[in-house]
Amino acid sequence: MTGHIVPGAGNRFLVRLSRERILGLPLLRGEVPGRELTPRGVRRTARALRKAGIVRVLAPEGFPLWEVVLAQGLRPVETGELCRTLAVPIALAALAGDGVPRRQASVALQGDRVTRALRVAAIELCPQVRQLLVEVPAGGEELQRELNREFGLPVVEGGPERWTHLTLCFSPPGEERRGRIVDLSGETPGLAEYRFNLREGALPGDAAALPLLAALWASGRLERGDITVQAHFHT
Repeated sequence: MTGHIVPGAGNRFLVRLSRERILGLPLLRGEVPGRELTPRGVRRTARALRKAGIVRVLAPEGFPLWEVVLAQGLRPVETGELCRTLAVPIALAALAGDGVPRRQASVALQGDRVTRALRVAAIELCPQVRQLLVEVPAGGEELQRELNREFGLPVVEGGPERWTHLTLCFSPPGEERRGRIVDLSGETPGLAEYRFNLREGALPGDAAALPLLAALWASGRLERGDITVQAHFHT
């Protein structure tokens, strides 16, 4: 079961644990003593959840005390696998946010090897953009040939000399920077400029959207198509 850390209702001394369900997902809710999230209260709540057998936890958006939670042996819900599965919606949201028509866009896929998520992204993006660049040393040439056979479109090998509007990184990005970089690697990619939501219905306000969606998706309660992505870039 996943834990859920939230501010309490005002009792300054009591850590309250209770079972709840969000969109069918069972959670063990831990209410932090008091009306505010303080390091002491969060520490006590995290310790209580850990003693109850919890390992992964959700928390409110912008939760400021993860270091306190981590020190008690808890970890945030991993979002990396979902983010890589959502690579195409994220890419299209990024292009829209930058005002780049997808039919005029040059997009690069970067990774150490051709994973399932990268291959799916390539197959879905190839017919939607002007040019797709593949920057994958292990299996990249074979993927290029497959895309050329399937779509008859120019899929080329990327490199530092080729400029792109957008690069999707399925492994940690290199030092070169060409256009917008979206780092999808790791357990919890940093995607603060993107907003994730349900296509239908609403998410509760006391849990960060992306980790909650990741937990729902991993449990089979959501499909990829149930999730929407919007870019909110700072100008």
